[in-house]
Amino acid sequence: MNFWVLALYYNWATTDMVKQALYYKDCTAEDFKDGVDNRLVSPGQYKEIFNEEYPPEAVI
Repeated sequence: MNFWVLALYYNWATTDMVKQALYYKDCTAEDFKDGVDNRLVSPGQYKEIFNEEYPPEAVI
């Protein structure tokens, strides 16, 4: 698991800090998708960082 995912989970980092880490390519969107899947990152935090929903709503 990526450091920044864990840092967000343990409140060692803010979403703004994560956005900076993404800018410097210390982490990827895929890292955070894995974090949501493993319940370390909330869907709300993911949306705040990437401005999109994950997981996306099921299309019927």
